[in-house]
Parts: sequence; structure tokens; C-alpha cells
Amino acid sequence: MGWGNGIGIGWPNASASNQSQMVYYQIQQVCGELVPFDSTTQLVDNYIYQTGDYVIYDGSGGNRVLLGDVSETIGSTVYNISGPVYTSCP
Repeated sequence: MGWGNGIGIGWPNASASNQSQMVYYQIQQVCGELVPFDSTTQLVDNYIYQTGDYVIYDGSGGNRVLLGDVSETIGSTVYNISGPVYTSCP
């Protein structure tokens, strides 16, 4: 049996681009409001949301937050985001 007949274990499934993971995002902007210190989202799937996305948060009446960098830990103020991704503030 030659080397070319084996199964490539972990490839391409080991690629980070193929794997979603649960992360917190820092809140970079709250449309029309001040951003509270140490604000993040709840734990969300980075396959659905990414840095630079605008997303509606619970109890906002349709207002949006801008997702910043991924955070290792949850913040002291948490925005529970859900729904589709937008490209700007309303």
C-alpha cells in the first residue's frame, strides 16, 4: 500500500475556517448611545457573527450594537444579541 492511499486525518477539518466556536464579542458601539465599560455579547457562535457586524440586542426596540474583537471572558455588561446581521446603525 502506498502513501497516497491513506486518509488525511484532521484535514481539512482541522482548519480554523471550517470550525465554529462559541465566543464573546466586545461591544465596539451601541448605535446612538454610550458603550458601557467592559461590555460584551453573551456566548455566541462565531460562524454566525463576526467582528464588524451590527446586530439587534434584546430589549432594544430594534437598536443595534457593533461587534468588536473576540473576548476571552464575558463582560460586566452583557448585550444578548440575536437575529440577522446588518451593515450599519438603523
